[in-house]
Amino acid sequence: MALTQLNLGSELGLEILHQRWYALILYQLDPVPTDFMDLRVTVRGISTFNLLLRLKHLQEWELIETLPKDDYSYRLTQTGEMFHQILRELEDWGNDTLENNLAI
Repeated sequence: MALTQLNLGSELGLEILHQRWYALILYQLDPVPTDFMDLRVTVRGISTFNLLLRLKHLQEWELIETLPKDDYSYRLTQTGEMFHQILRELEDWGNDTLENNLAI
């Protein structure tokens, strides 16, 4: 029997990858808190409103969190760290694939 649909978890993961802002934000963060204004500078091309909206969604999905007494610094949660690693592995795969294809 062929799989005709992805499960909801896979669809959410793909949605995060498909919406480039989510992936770019997650790629810029790590477990050490990052100030909103620093994040605003490193994630270029997104409006402040859209950045705040994407950060809110990432918090709802428990991929990032704010510090208890600082609502304007963000860091990866343990789950966010896992997703960050997936992004790095995708980057490595893409780089390897490009190198192999360019070498042909």
